[in-house]
Amino acid sequence: MDFAKSGDLALNLKVGLAMAVFVTVGAVACGGSSGSDGEAGSADTAPTGTPRVFFEIPMNDTDHPTEVPLALTFGVENFQIGTVPETASPPRGGMGHYHLGVNAECLPAGEIIPKADPWIHFGDGSDGMEMQLEGGEYRFSVQIGDDEHRTIEGLCETITIRMEDGI
Repeated sequence: MDFAKSGDLALNLKVGLAMAVFVTVGAVACGGSSGSDGEAGSADTAPTGTPRVFFEIPMNDTDHPTEVPLALTFGVENFQIGTVPETASPPRGGMGHYHLGVNAECLPAGEIIPKADPWIHFGDGSDGMEMQLEGGEYRFSVQIGDDEHRTIEGLCETITIRMEDGI
């Protein structure tokens, strides 16, 4: 038996085990605002702290190959995301849904997000999508709107992504 190789194997196993523990602990510790049933902000866990919305993926100021669809996934803290009801008058407080602006900046608080290009609505409560894009630089804004699609103070983030051929 080659002890150098068996030592490498033991080291690789230790590193692998340490990474598995780290990922497991990180997943539990970073559970965000999920309640016991996995629903964001369930009744038994009231949101605390300042609400914020963000892109889980992609990261700001990164390059992405044009040959692969760009995955966009949104996240939220201290706020509830849900399906837009057929009637909600007045809008439910502390509840909203995502909107994605393509090559758009955040809209001012209190403004109704247009139901047209460049905005994509996620009134079904979903948290992302994939897009096939040509080469170039793109700005994406994820913004939360209430049941009336009205923007909420501080709940918008904008990132820039560069789409490039052959990377």
